[in-house]
Amino acid sequence: MRNFLVTSPLFGFVLALVFPFSDACADARAGEKKAQVCLLCHRVESTVGAPTLEQQPSQYLVTQTHAYKSGKRVFYQMQANVERLSTKDIQDISDYFSSQRAKPARFATEPDAKTIALGAASAKQLNCAKCHSADYRGGKDFPRLAGQVPTYLVRQIGEFKRGVRPHPAISALAGKLDDVTIEALGVYFAKLEP
Repeated sequence: MRNFLVTSPLFGFVLALVFPFSDACADARAGEKKAQVCLLCHRVESTVGAPTLEQQPSQYLVTQTHAYKSGKRVFYQMQANVERLSTKDIQDISDYFSSQRAKPARFATEPDAKTIALGAASAKQLNCAKCHSADYRGGKDFPRLAGQVPTYLVRQIGEFKRGVRPHPAISALAGKLDDVTIEALGVYFAKLEP
């Protein structure tokens, strides 16, 4: 009787009804294997200043990965790493990272309260929450800023300021930011709970 239950197609059908797997779950599971090479750089413990990808909106990750693949967004290492990924690979990897809980950012030394306060005031003045959500955890096409790697955030805001990376909402505003304010924004967002 026990062998019948284990080998019976009916048993498999019953298991499928009791423990259904959604396509999103399957894609995230497939993405976990495909994403392992990404974790060489994209992790909180990394010293290369790459952003963390966990808990980022899947749609945002897909869009940015395609931007690297097409050359619209330029960074040689990323372009080399994504050039052979299929559309399905990109979606699977994005679904995987989106489903993972982000770890808080790390700091070499604890930021001072004045820097955090300047960052908070600047984020409010720039109205960053309009797109990135009130808790700065992003959504759809907008990335999570909360808990992100501070050096990455500072570098990206600097690229918006210099026009290296176009950003419809912030490019003009970023041009008016000084280095102290840019640093404060990076620290403020990084200190927030992801």
